[in-house]
Amino acid sequence: MKCRYILCENYDPYWNMAFDYYFWQKCSEKKSLSILRFYKWSPSSVSIGYNQKQINLINLHFCKKNNIPIVMRPTGGSAIFHDIEITYSFCSNLSNHNSFPSPLLSYMKICESIIKGIEKFGIKLKIRGISEGKEPSFTEIPCFSLSSRHDIIYNDKKIVGSAQRRNNFSFLQHGSILIDIRKTLWQNIFIQEIDFSKIGYLKELIGNFDEKKMINFLKSGFEDVFEFKTFEDEIGRKEANEIESIRIKLKKEGRYE
Repeated sequence: MKCRYILCENYDPYWNMAFDYYFWQKCSEKKSLSILRFYKWSPSSVSIGYNQKQINLINLHFCKKNNIPIVMRPTGGSAIFHDIEITYSFCSNLSNHNSFPSPLLSYMKICESIIKGIEKFGIKLKIRGISEGKEPSFTEIPCFSLSSRHDIIYNDKKIVGSAQRRNNFSFLQHGSILIDIRKTLWQNIFIQEIDFSKIGYLKELIGNFDEKKMINFLKSGFEDVFEFKTFEDEIGRKEANEIESIRIKLKKEGRYE
């Protein structure tokens, strides 16, 4: 199995989500290899799950006043403020690996990849394994205040929250790896009160945090678990133009199709 490791410096929130959606569709059509990407958000932004409504989750007035974009993800899950973090994205055709046809197994393998990568810093995380309350897509509670069985945790505090979406041919999974949090911003952005006792972040665990080194460790974690070799690549002009068309539609209409 080959995997494209995409290098991209455009971190516009609408572009980020258009990118993930586009390559998920291309994987579905077998017009793309598996895609792995790590990225940031500029400016810091809020994303909501595919089945959610902004008005039920987000202080829209505060976000507008402070120029914080709100974008819909192509995946489910609940609302996330993407600020001081690394976001990962992985999509593939289901035929590319024996774990991919199973939603649960593919999810767990991706979580294992992230755990293995972070472990290279000497930090042992684990998967929570149990859920509390409703499915995240159907709550009005922010993602990191929820306890779901696929959370990656340290001492019961959520470090990584993820969401997956699939069709009959391919899947997309992406998630937020918290480096640090700005509590006042979180409190102002979300309508529901944030339970910070449930939230952890890497800077409180790793003294000399090196983001570039972390991304390289995360990439090697995927290579180890899935036994593939990534090759660095850039998006082509045609791909960039098609992603831009999705980005424009998403920003204008708030939807993908």
